[in-house]
Amino acid sequence: MQITEAKSGAWTVLKLEGKIDDAGSAELKAAMAPHLASGALALDFSGTEYIASVGFRVLMQAFKEMHAAKGRFVLGNMSDSLRRFFDIAGLTAVFKITPKLSDVINAAP
Repeated sequence: MQITEAKSGAWTVLKLEGKIDDAGSAELKAAMAPHLASGALALDFSGTEYIASVGFRVLMQAFKEMHAAKGRFVLGNMSDSLRRFFDIAGLTAVFKITPKLSDVINAAP
């Protein structure tokens, strides 16, 4: 997995490339860690092919930390097939998921 970090206004955007499997989940957790205390974190899934259950667990932990810190956490730019993984896991009701991250990032104060 390759993770690229960028800033867009108040948002930190992590672009994810590859699979979020055991190894990818560990990399994702490490990349998100410095941004969970507060602020706004967006995950760009445009280059993500697959997510395993361990990846969902890492995202849930991050979501809980961001929520406790009153931060903003959004996922977006998912392929239809990846979005189905979130639907099947029942996580589309938990996370804010948007088809285009740029719409959320540009609209945020």
